[in-house]
Amino acid sequence: MAVHFHTSSPFDEARLRIEQHLFDSVLDIENDFELAIESVDRFSKAIDRLADTLEQMYQTPDSKDTHGEKSFPIRDGQFRVFFKVSVRSNNDFDITFIDIDHNKQSNLDRFPTHKTITFDDEG
Repeated sequence: MAVHFHTSSPFDEARLRIEQHLFDSVLDIENDFELAIESVDRFSKAIDRLADTLEQMYQTPDSKDTHGEKSFPIRDGQFRVFFKVSVRSNNDFDITFIDIDHNKQSNLDRFPTHKTITFDDEG
């Protein structure tokens, strides 16, 4: 079984926004161009590792994991990648990355009445 990866426009757009934010934030805080590039590179490698993980998982998938939309955390749970899985007639898998967001924002969107505690909150 082979796994074929695709990305959607919303995923590509979100990825670019996140990478730009990481770059700008690190450059602004650290004033170090190399560190800013490294932060974007670490983010990109986290997505690559996710693809590697999914490719391994879909060599012998559980039947409940072969269809539908799913998500997976990356970068120690800081971000969440949403993806859709479908099976081709030859039993190969198509995995399409459909979106990515910051887990804190994702939690606020899904549970707007819950307060998310952060380090910035005063105790």
